[in-house]
Amino acid sequence: MATLENLRGEKSQKSVAQLVGISKSYLSLLENGRRRMSLDIAEKLSKVYGVTMDDVLKAYKRCRLNED
Repeated sequence: MATLENLRGEKSQKSVAQLVGISKSYLSLLENGRRRMSLDIAEKLSKVYGVTMDDVLKAYKRCRLNED
């Protein structure tokens, strides 16, 4: 099962963050399961990553589970 970092692939955190409209540090916190993600951000990430919103939410859940 993929994580948010896996979905990002070769894209840099900086470029993804700029496309989504968040800071690079916030994206890093999301990828490490240390911040909660809004549905708006999940939708934007799904468009940037070219995957479904469900894929993003599952990847995010995996990040959160790894943090606990």
